[in-house]
Amino acid sequence: MAYSSPFDMAPMDSDDEMSMAPVAFNPYSTEEEEQAPLMDIRSIDERMTEEETDTRTSTTIGRVIVAAVAIGAVVGVASQTSAGKSATSAAQSQLLGVGSGEGFCTTPSADDDQTTTYFKCPPGAYLNNTAETKKKKMERLVALQAKLKDMGYVENERSAYKAEYSDRGYATYESPVWLKPEECSTLPDEDWTSEYNAWYYQYQPDHAPSYITKQVYSEYNFEFHDNWKVASTSFSSYLPCEYGTFDKVSESESVTDGYMTAAPVRYPVSRFVSAVGELMERSMNHYCPAGYCGSSDSYDNETLWKLTHQTTWYPMMCNETKLVYNETAEHWMTVPDCEFDEDRFPEIVKAFVHDKKCNYYFYAAEHFVSQSAFVTQNDGCASDLDTVIRLEELDDGLAELAAKVGKVQSCDMGDSNSASNKPGGLPSESATMEILKQTPSLMKDICMIYAQDFICFDYELPSECEGLF
Repeated sequence: MAYSSPFDMAPMDSDDEMSMAPVAFNPYSTEEEEQAPLMDIRSIDERMTEEETDTRTSTTIGRVIVAAVAIGAVVGVASQTSAGKSATSAAQSQLLGVGSGEGFCTTPSADDDQTTTYFKCPPGAYLNNTAETKKKKMERLVALQAKLKDMGYVENERSAYKAEYSDRGYATYESPVWLKPEECSTLPDEDWTSEYNAWYYQYQPDHAPSYITKQVYSEYNFEFHDNWKVASTSFSSYLPCEYGTFDKVSESESVTDGYMTAAPVRYPVSRFVSAVGELMERSMNHYCPAGYCGSSDSYDNETLWKLTHQTTWYPMMCNETKLVYNETAEHWMTVPDCEFDEDRFPEIVKAFVHDKKCNYYFYAAEHFVSQSAFVTQNDGCASDLDTVIRLEELDDGLAELAAKVGKVQSCDMGDSNSASNKPGGLPSESATMEILKQTPSLMKDICMIYAQDFICFDYELPSECEGLF
């Protein structure tokens, strides 16, 4: 199946992520007394020392300014000879993430910092990438950072906790080195954060959710990386039908030697719109992918209270935060009930864009994480991505994966759509899309936020964003 336009609102993933409950840690544990200060996450998962955090928050502005020169330096004077051309080509391929080699994740020293950049695509020869096409994409990403700097955007050192870009070998929008508006260094409610959330996530970390699992198909030597809001439920049905049993392993596990990796992607604007719908359902209707939200969805009587203080969009939707569990109906209810105000919907969409632009952390914010962060699911240096399945070209992508692993396709991937089961009363995805189209400044913000996804996964910019980067 394929879709004629990236703006087609395909009913592929309205019920993604059948289980979002964290395994290593629960972002919304209710073990403490109600509205007690949240836990210090550093006592749970020490992926980074404070010294490492300080190191990673050092400025990279100088690197951005000269990075375009640095990319060209890889193909510098040495290329004047045949031997030089061969050596340079290999070095360039490693730096850009095409083929194998450790060059992709080389950590820059103080001396060679100016010739290294983290602004590049996830590694791998997916979508027919070559060293030359990756170089052009890298140049666009570097130029974008220079443009952001000219716009007055800055690094946000407050978002550096658990940053993984230097180990992974490339930055994403969620990385602290990715420039953002200076205003984003201020949270929606600083007083509340200081009292209740001083030692927990305040900004979305720059990696796939720590509690996501990937599917490893040992019979065909490949693993599949879920990407939320990209037909997760449909893929979870299709892949076992096509490739048999699989092992669920943590996103932090290394890719087995000799195994290929595959991941789906989706037109960035459509994926953002789908995420907005997901968060509205969860917050207003208390409805999650598998049905009414419960403990398996990290949903409890503090969820709306936290959203009120961690976002700018929820207070526009509802000024109530009290959740009571209705034993008869068997689901949470807002007391008193909230009615959605259609007249405020444009403001609400604008607030959703703003909160992602600032990369704020809040309940289920993972649905807005860039796809460039989702596709890498291993600790340390990013493993090569072999196959990218674009949802708009689904049939071709599934056929490519089958051919690479030596399998004759025998299963069909159907649509997954549970919209008819939802409580309703909220704007449709097409209504959200229409607001973005009618407000060019918002559409441009979305394009800038997901620029890496547009560039790396070969998506054309909407007309509102033409010439933006």
